[in-house]
Amino acid sequence: MIGQLHYETTSKYNFPQLLKEAEFSKKIVELSLRSMHTVKGKIFQPDTAASPEILIETTQNENPMLIRGGAISTLLTSLRPIRDGTPIIGIDVSSIKIGITDVGALYAVRGAVVIGVNNRYRYLRFGPLPFHLTRGTTREMLKSLSREFPLNFSFPSQIDPQNQVCSLIERWLQAYVSHLARESIILWDGSLTTRVPGSSAAEISKILKTARENSNIVMAFSKDTTLKLMNWRITDVVAGCRPPCLFEIDALPLSSPSFMRILGRLYVAKLARGGCAFRLDIDRAISRKESITAVERLLGNDLVYQGYPETLRLAHIYSAFTASDVIGVQRFLVRKYGLKLIEQPNMHRTLFGPYGTRLGD
Repeated sequence: MIGQLHYETTSKYNFPQLLKEAEFSKKIVELSLRSMHTVKGKIFQPDTAASPEILIETTQNENPMLIRGGAISTLLTSLRPIRDGTPIIGIDVSSIKIGITDVGALYAVRGAVVIGVNNRYRYLRFGPLPFHLTRGTTREMLKSLSREFPLNFSFPSQIDPQNQVCSLIERWLQAYVSHLARESIILWDGSLTTRVPGSSAAEISKILKTARENSNIVMAFSKDTTLKLMNWRITDVVAGCRPPCLFEIDALPLSSPSFMRILGRLYVAKLARGGCAFRLDIDRAISRKESITAVERLLGNDLVYQGYPETLRLAHIYSAFTASDVIGVQRFLVRKYGLKLIEQPNMHRTLFGPYGTRLGD
């Protein structure tokens, strides 16, 4: 079972008037509809649902790399929650492959913005928006989207179209929230890291600058990281430390991919007893003292379950696609655009009958 917090529910689209008045780019919807016109009457093969994940509950092992004395212990900071009513805003965007056609593929993208104030949570969903991406239309559509945005996004050519569209809409939401919010803590899913070459470092830097100009602080939580310290994951450093605490790793010799550019001040955050440790990036232009205070304000103004902020957890839940969502979108597109549905044959069932079933079949 997945642990679930209980708190007072709010209306479905009960979001601050500030964001309600924001004119979310109609161009995205127009391009979605335009791309879907190319799918009318095409042969459509739904994407098979992924096998259910097996959830295994594990306990954290004692880390052989415990922090003991010396200079390295000075990088560990204990935290005390500051309850001052600071708004906490979480942003997340998800995409999923709906199926394939004879000329391309169908994807759906959905974003969510969640704001928490005094333990009351409100959210806004953007989407789901379907896109029919083909070799001939993908590059043109991405260029058109980029021109409409206040930022000129760029992506390496090796990134697949699904991730490009998802990342573009995510950056757009982050830019708008940074522009509209005031005196808030804004949480991103992932890290403040870009790829080099072809990186969007300049665009992300503009978003962070806009946030600072409006007295906001941007933090990014990573559930996984490739950064290592002496061949150990950086999140293993704080095993055995008493939470809530922050461990600053900026000054330490880290091993990281050479093609990555890090734009944030790096920490390992362990925010709850019995919870997990996460990589935490905080806008590098924010001073060390302000960064630590901001995390203390996060602790005091948001629920932190299993060491993860509730606003960001809800943003993921509201943006993610369930199996029912996928089936609903598939059925809608089949009826709306007159797709000729074909089923993918299950060869194991065909050849072996009841003895050919596997997990998920």
